[in-house]
Amino acid sequence: MKKIHKGTEPEQLIQFRQSNPSNTWKQYTADFNRKKQIQDQLKLDQGGLCAYCEIDLKPANNADTADFRVEHFHPKHDSSIYNWHLDWQNLLACCHGGSCNDVADAANRHTSPDHSCDVPKANKVLDDIILNPIDLPAFPCLFKFNRADGSISVNIAHCQQVGVDEGKVQATIDELHLDAKRLRDLRKPILSTLGSQFERMVAAGEAPEDAKLRLARVALKKDEQGHWPKFFSAIRDYLGNAAEQQLNDIEYNG
Repeated sequence: MKKIHKGTEPEQLIQFRQSNPSNTWKQYTADFNRKKQIQDQLKLDQGGLCAYCEIDLKPANNADTADFRVEHFHPKHDSSIYNWHLDWQNLLACCHGGSCNDVADAANRHTSPDHSCDVPKANKVLDDIILNPIDLPAFPCLFKFNRADGSISVNIAHCQQVGVDEGKVQATIDELHLDAKRLRDLRKPILSTLGSQFERMVAAGEAPEDAKLRLARVALKKDEQGHWPKFFSAIRDYLGNAAEQQLNDIEYNG
Protein backbone atom coordinates (compact mmCIF):
# COMPACT_ATOMS: atom_id res chain seq x y z
CA MET A 1 0.00 0.00 0.00
CA LYS A 2 1.26 3.47 -0.95
CA LYS A 3 0.00 6.95 -0.26
CA ILE A 4 -2.84 8.19 -2.46
CA HIS A 5 -3.12 11.90 -3.15
CA LYS A 6 -6.79 12.53 -3.96
CA GLY A 7 -7.48 14.80 -6.90
CA THR A 8 -10.37 17.16 -7.49
CA GLU A 9 -13.79 15.72 -6.76
CA PRO A 10 -15.75 15.22 -10.00
CA GLU A 11 -18.32 17.96 -10.48
CA GLN A 12 -21.07 15.48 -11.34
CA LEU A 13 -20.64 13.78 -7.97
CA ILE A 14 -20.85 17.11 -6.14
CA GLN A 15 -24.01 18.12 -7.97
CA PHE A 16 -25.66 14.72 -7.54
CA ARG A 17 -24.92 14.60 -3.81
CA GLN A 18 -26.29 18.09 -3.31
CA SER A 19 -29.49 17.23 -5.15
CA ASN A 20 -29.82 13.68 -3.80
CA PRO A 21 -28.09 13.56 -0.41
CA SER A 22 -29.66 10.23 0.58
CA ASN A 23 -29.14 8.36 -2.68
CA THR A 24 -26.99 5.27 -2.98
CA TRP A 25 -23.88 4.42 -4.96
CA LYS A 26 -25.98 2.15 -7.19
CA GLN A 27 -28.27 5.05 -8.02
CA TYR A 28 -25.34 7.31 -8.80
CA THR A 29 -23.61 4.81 -11.08
CA ALA A 30 -26.79 3.94 -12.96
CA ASP A 31 -25.64 6.67 -15.32
CA PHE A 32 -22.65 5.34 -17.31
CA ASN A 33 -21.01 8.74 -17.80
CA ARG A 34 -21.13 9.54 -14.08
CA LYS A 35 -19.65 6.14 -13.28
CA LYS A 36 -16.87 6.51 -15.86
CA GLN A 37 -15.94 9.98 -14.61
CA ILE A 38 -15.41 8.58 -11.11
CA GLN A 39 -13.43 5.60 -12.38
CA ASP A 40 -11.19 7.75 -14.57
CA GLN A 41 -10.43 10.21 -11.76
CA LEU A 42 -9.68 7.46 -9.25
CA LYS A 43 -7.38 5.68 -11.67
CA LEU A 44 -5.60 8.96 -12.40
CA ASP A 45 -5.23 9.78 -8.69
CA GLN A 46 -3.81 6.33 -7.96
CA GLY A 47 -1.45 6.18 -10.90
CA GLY A 48 -3.20 3.11 -12.28
CA LEU A 49 -2.62 0.96 -9.18
CA CYS A 50 -4.92 -0.86 -6.77
CA ALA A 51 -5.24 1.19 -3.58
CA TYR A 52 -4.37 -1.85 -1.46
CA CYS A 53 -2.04 -4.34 -3.16
CA GLU A 54 -0.62 -2.03 -5.88
CA ILE A 55 -1.25 -4.39 -8.77
CA ASP A 56 -1.95 -2.58 -12.04
CA LEU A 57 -5.64 -1.96 -12.68
CA LYS A 58 -6.14 -3.65 -16.04
CA PRO A 59 -8.89 -2.29 -18.31
CA ALA A 60 -11.49 -4.50 -19.94
CA ASN A 61 -10.98 -5.76 -23.47
CA ASN A 62 -13.20 -7.69 -25.87
CA ALA A 63 -12.87 -10.95 -23.97
CA ASP A 64 -12.03 -10.00 -20.40
CA THR A 65 -13.47 -8.03 -17.51
CA ALA A 66 -11.52 -5.07 -16.12
CA ASP A 67 -9.52 -5.93 -13.01
CA PHE A 68 -10.86 -2.74 -11.49
CA ARG A 69 -13.76 -1.66 -9.33
CA VAL A 70 -14.65 1.18 -6.98
CA GLU A 71 -14.16 0.42 -3.30
CA HIS A 72 -15.67 2.24 -0.32
CA PHE A 73 -13.06 2.33 2.44
CA HIS A 74 -15.78 2.76 5.05
CA PRO A 75 -18.48 0.27 4.03
CA LYS A 76 -21.40 1.96 2.36
CA HIS A 77 -23.95 -0.22 4.15
CA ASP A 78 -23.13 1.67 7.37
CA SER A 79 -24.96 4.81 6.22
CA SER A 80 -27.78 5.26 8.72
CA ILE A 81 -26.15 8.39 10.20
CA TYR A 82 -23.84 9.50 7.39
CA ASN A 83 -24.08 8.67 3.69
CA TRP A 84 -20.77 6.95 2.90
CA HIS A 85 -22.01 6.00 -0.57
CA LEU A 86 -21.27 9.42 -2.07
CA ASP A 87 -18.28 10.65 -0.04
CA TRP A 88 -15.45 11.36 -2.48
CA GLN A 89 -12.80 10.81 0.21
CA ASN A 90 -14.27 7.35 0.84
CA LEU A 91 -13.85 6.13 -2.75
CA LEU A 92 -10.83 4.14 -3.91
CA ALA A 93 -9.96 2.14 -7.02
CA CYS A 94 -9.32 -1.50 -6.26
CA CYS A 95 -8.57 -4.76 -8.07
CA HIS A 96 -10.81 -7.81 -7.74
CA GLY A 97 -8.44 -9.34 -5.23
CA GLY A 98 -8.14 -12.67 -7.06
CA SER A 99 -11.89 -13.32 -6.98
CA CYS A 100 -12.80 -12.76 -10.65
CA ASN A 101 -12.21 -15.58 -13.16
CA ASP A 102 -12.60 -13.57 -16.37
CA VAL A 103 -10.17 -10.70 -15.84
CA ALA A 104 -7.18 -10.17 -18.10
CA ASP A 105 -4.28 -12.45 -17.06
CA ALA A 106 -6.76 -14.56 -15.09
CA ALA A 107 -4.24 -17.43 -14.91
CA ASN A 108 -2.25 -15.31 -12.44
CA ARG A 109 -4.96 -13.00 -11.10
CA HIS A 110 -7.78 -15.43 -10.35
CA THR A 111 -6.74 -17.48 -7.35
CA SER A 112 -9.89 -18.35 -5.42
CA PRO A 113 -10.01 -18.75 -2.50
CA ASP A 114 -6.66 -16.93 -2.16
CA HIS A 115 -8.26 -13.47 -2.02
CA SER A 116 -6.93 -10.07 -1.00
CA CYS A 117 -7.80 -6.37 -0.85
CA ASP A 118 -11.49 -5.53 -0.52
CA VAL A 119 -12.62 -9.19 -0.74
CA PRO A 120 -11.55 -10.25 2.78
CA LYS A 121 -12.26 -6.72 4.01
CA ALA A 122 -15.89 -7.14 2.89
CA ASN A 123 -18.29 -5.08 5.04
CA LYS A 124 -16.06 -4.79 8.09
CA VAL A 125 -15.66 -1.34 9.63
CA LEU A 126 -11.88 -1.16 9.85
CA ASP A 127 -11.31 2.60 9.90
CA ASP A 128 -9.45 2.51 13.24
CA ILE A 129 -7.81 -0.87 12.65
CA ILE A 130 -6.04 -0.61 9.29
CA LEU A 131 -4.28 2.12 7.36
CA ASN A 132 -6.20 4.29 4.93
CA PRO A 133 -3.95 4.95 1.91
CA ILE A 134 -5.20 8.54 1.75
CA ASP A 135 -3.76 9.18 5.22
CA LEU A 136 -0.37 7.49 4.72
CA PRO A 137 2.79 9.58 4.79
CA ALA A 138 4.50 9.89 1.40
CA PHE A 139 7.84 9.22 3.15
CA PRO A 140 9.06 6.75 4.27
CA CYS A 141 7.66 3.42 3.06
CA LEU A 142 6.08 1.57 5.98
CA PHE A 143 6.48 -1.90 4.44
CA LYS A 144 9.38 -4.24 3.71
CA PHE A 145 9.53 -6.88 0.97
CA ASN A 146 11.57 -10.06 0.67
CA ARG A 147 13.24 -10.48 -2.72
CA ALA A 148 13.52 -14.24 -2.28
CA ASP A 149 9.79 -14.94 -1.95
CA GLY A 150 7.95 -11.64 -2.52
CA SER A 151 6.56 -11.52 1.01
CA ILE A 152 5.58 -8.30 2.75
CA SER A 153 6.19 -7.28 6.36
CA VAL A 154 6.23 -4.20 8.58
CA ASN A 155 9.18 -1.80 8.44
CA ILE A 156 9.31 -1.17 12.16
CA ALA A 157 12.09 1.43 11.98
CA HIS A 158 10.15 3.52 9.48
CA CYS A 159 6.96 3.27 11.53
CA GLN A 160 8.82 4.54 14.57
CA GLN A 161 10.41 7.32 12.52
CA VAL A 162 7.02 8.85 11.60
CA GLY A 163 5.01 7.75 14.64
CA VAL A 164 2.77 5.21 12.91
CA ASP A 165 1.52 2.31 15.03
CA GLU A 166 3.32 -0.77 13.71
CA GLY A 167 0.43 -2.93 14.93
CA LYS A 168 -1.89 -1.03 12.59
CA VAL A 169 0.50 -1.65 9.70
CA GLN A 170 0.53 -5.38 10.52
CA ALA A 171 -3.27 -5.35 10.78
CA THR A 172 -3.40 -3.81 7.30
CA ILE A 173 -1.35 -6.70 5.91
CA ASP A 174 -3.48 -9.24 7.75
CA GLU A 175 -6.97 -7.83 7.12
CA LEU A 176 -6.34 -7.15 3.41
CA HIS A 177 -4.33 -10.39 2.95
CA LEU A 178 -1.48 -8.44 1.35
CA ASP A 179 0.84 -11.39 1.99
CA ALA A 180 -1.37 -13.79 0.02
CA LYS A 181 0.55 -16.34 -2.04
CA ARG A 182 -0.84 -14.85 -5.26
CA LEU A 183 0.63 -11.46 -4.41
CA ARG A 184 3.93 -12.98 -3.30
CA ASP A 185 4.15 -14.83 -6.60
CA LEU A 186 3.42 -11.64 -8.58
CA ARG A 187 5.92 -9.50 -6.67
CA LYS A 188 8.76 -12.03 -6.64
CA PRO A 189 9.72 -11.89 -10.37
CA ILE A 190 9.71 -8.08 -10.33
CA LEU A 191 12.13 -8.05 -7.41
CA SER A 192 14.21 -10.85 -8.96
CA THR A 193 14.52 -8.94 -12.22
CA LEU A 194 15.62 -5.80 -10.39
CA GLY A 195 18.13 -7.81 -8.39
CA SER A 196 19.58 -9.42 -11.50
CA GLN A 197 19.89 -6.05 -13.23
CA PHE A 198 21.64 -4.60 -10.20
CA GLU A 199 24.07 -7.52 -9.98
CA ARG A 200 24.96 -7.22 -13.68
CA MET A 201 25.60 -3.49 -13.34
CA VAL A 202 27.87 -3.98 -10.33
CA ALA A 203 29.68 -6.86 -12.03
CA ALA A 204 30.34 -4.52 -14.96
CA GLY A 205 32.12 -2.12 -12.61
CA GLU A 206 29.39 0.31 -11.56
CA ALA A 207 29.36 1.42 -7.92
CA PRO A 208 26.41 -0.17 -6.06
CA GLU A 209 24.90 3.18 -5.05
CA ASP A 210 25.16 4.47 -8.63
CA ALA A 211 23.60 1.30 -10.02
CA LYS A 212 20.62 1.51 -7.70
CA LEU A 213 20.11 5.18 -8.45
CA ARG A 214 20.15 4.50 -12.18
CA LEU A 215 17.60 1.74 -11.69
CA ALA A 216 15.45 4.03 -9.56
CA ARG A 217 15.50 6.75 -12.23
CA VAL A 218 14.04 4.26 -14.71
CA ALA A 219 11.71 2.24 -12.47
CA LEU A 220 10.20 4.81 -10.12
CA LYS A 221 8.43 7.23 -12.39
CA LYS A 222 5.06 7.40 -14.09
CA ASP A 223 4.72 6.17 -17.66
CA GLU A 224 3.14 8.06 -20.55
CA GLN A 225 -0.32 7.14 -19.23
CA GLY A 226 0.44 8.59 -15.81
CA HIS A 227 0.75 5.15 -14.21
CA TRP A 228 3.22 4.05 -11.57
CA PRO A 229 4.90 0.63 -11.93
CA LYS A 230 2.91 -2.18 -10.37
CA PHE A 231 4.06 -3.12 -6.86
CA PHE A 232 5.60 0.32 -6.50
CA SER A 233 6.38 -0.10 -2.79
CA ALA A 234 8.23 -3.38 -3.35
CA ILE A 235 10.45 -1.70 -5.94
CA ARG A 236 10.90 1.27 -3.62
CA ASP A 237 11.93 -0.90 -0.70
CA TYR A 238 14.43 -2.90 -2.75
CA LEU A 239 16.13 0.24 -4.13
CA GLY A 240 16.35 1.81 -0.67
CA ASN A 241 18.06 5.19 -0.42
CA ALA A 242 18.28 5.47 -4.20
CA ALA A 243 14.51 5.19 -4.40
CA GLU A 244 14.03 7.90 -1.78
CA GLN A 245 16.42 10.20 -3.67
CA GLN A 246 14.53 9.65 -6.92
CA LEU A 247 11.16 10.25 -5.28
CA ASN A 248 12.41 13.40 -3.62
CA ASP A 249 13.79 14.61 -6.94
CA ILE A 250 10.42 14.17 -8.69
CA GLU A 251 8.60 15.70 -5.70
CA TYR A 252 6.59 12.55 -5.07
CA ASN A 253 3.48 13.00 -2.93
CA GLY A 254 1.54 9.83 -3.60
